[in-house]
Amino acid sequence: MLAITVQTESGPALARPSADELAALLRRIGGDDDHFAVVERIPGADQVFLQTWREGDGPFAVEHRDGGPERHFEAEGADAGAVAGVFLAWARGTESWRTALDWRPADLYSTPGPDPQTRAAAEARARTDIRTGCWTAEEVAQGVCDAFGPDGSPVTVEQARRIVARRWQERLAEQAHWPAETDPDRVARAFGALASQGLTALMNFACCSGCALSELAGERAEGDRGFVFFPYQDTAAAADGHGLSIRYGAYPDSGADSAAIGRAVTAALTDAGLPVVWNGDPTKVVEVTPLRWHKRLPSGR
Repeated sequence: MLAITVQTESGPALARPSADELAALLRRIGGDDDHFAVVERIPGADQVFLQTWREGDGPFAVEHRDGGPERHFEAEGADAGAVAGVFLAWARGTESWRTALDWRPADLYSTPGPDPQTRAAAEARARTDIRTGCWTAEEVAQGVCDAFGPDGSPVTVEQARRIVARRWQERLAEQAHWPAETDPDRVARAFGALASQGLTALMNFACCSGCALSELAGERAEGDRGFVFFPYQDTAAAADGHGLSIRYGAYPDSGADSAAIGRAVTAALTDAGLPVVWNGDPTKVVEVTPLRWHKRLPSGR
C-alpha cells in the first residue's frame, strides 16, 4: 500500500491505494466527471501535492507543489504509463519523478484571454465563491467557467484556474490569522444539535430557497418532524457581510408546529454563541447577525 491519499472528481478520497490501483486510476481519467487526480502524502497539506488534469484522450497536465507558490511546477505528459510512473515514484519517495517530465515553474497568476470587463467579473465571482469556504479550488474554477458561457464572453477552465489561484492563496493567508473557532464553526455546531432533535438540518443546501424546498423531501430522515437550512444564495450573502438567513419549518405530515421549530433553531444558535434576530413569527426567517463568515477553505484543490 502507498502512504498517500488520492482525490478524484468522480468519487470520495482513496486512502492508501496499491500501486496497481493508483496506476489504473490515472489511466482512466479524462472522461466526463473524471478529469483530475490529486495525490497527497498528508491529507489537507495544501502546500505539498502532485496532481494532474486530462480532457478526453488528450495530454496530461501535471503539477507538483512543494511549499509556497514559488515552489509550484508544471509539465505535460502524453503517455498514461509515464504519468502513472511519475505518480508512483513520487508516492514512494524516490527521485526518478523529478527528471521523468520536463518540469518548469508554473505561471499561476497570468491569465491571457478574457477582456478586462470579463476578467473583473470572473475575479468577483471567484472571490465570492472562495469566501464562502464551501468549494474546492477546482469547483470554484468550474463555477467561474460555467458562469460566463456559452452566451457571454467565455472564460476557459484554465483561465479560471489561474484567476482562482491568486485569490485562493490570499484567502489561505487571511485564515492563518483567524481564531480557532469562527462563526461558521458555531453555525455548524448548532446545525449538528438541530439534526439530533429530529430536524433535517442542511447547510449551503441547493442554490436558492425555492430549489431547496423542492428538494428537502429527498434529504428527510425517518422521524424528522421539520427542517432547517440555508442555501448557497444565503451563504454568499453571509460571506459578503450581510448576516445569515436561516430557513425552517415543519413537514405537513408531522403534526409539528413551525413556531416551535423556530424556537428550537434560535435556541441552538444562541447556545452556540451566535447573535440571533427573530420576532417569533413562523413566517419570518431567523437572522444571524452580526456575523463574520470566516469559513476555512476545504483541503482539496
